[in-house]
Amino acid sequence: MRLRFFTVALLLVILFGTGPQMGAQKGATVVPDRERERRSLAINFLHALNAAETSYKKNHGKYADWDTLLGNGDFGQNGTKWSSDAYPTVAHALYGNGPEIVPGWKLRLKVSNDGQSYDASIEDATDPKCRYAAFADERGAVRQGKSVDCEP
Repeated sequence: MRLRFFTVALLLVILFGTGPQMGAQKGATVVPDRERERRSLAINFLHALNAAETSYKKNHGKYADWDTLLGNGDFGQNGTKWSSDAYPTVAHALYGNGPEIVPGWKLRLKVSNDGQSYDASIEDATDPKCRYAAFADERGAVRQGKSVDCEP
């Protein structure tokens, strides 16, 4: 009896699989490609920002605000030199100084009064429910998160 149950269960798994998230960890969320691409832009932008800030501090002894990085040519209408061509959406973006530094993304870059530290966040302006954002600071790590009220 036990062998028959096992055989039937195995046959059902072979025929129908384990569902759409076969192989995924329990509780893991599947991120659609479009969302993954948007998050990639945020994360890789912050890597480029960290590189620009590190270079600026090396040359000037302090970190820079966004307007200074734009004026210095680190970011602008021709993209940025701080991202490789492997990330063309970051390398060739048209950066500006408006509320959205690129369409759909809002940057908050706060430099300390003495210029020795900074905090940056880039928030998805097209996601009013979950408010996805990525974060970085002078330590170079990039983190990401969303509103605690957002369902997975």
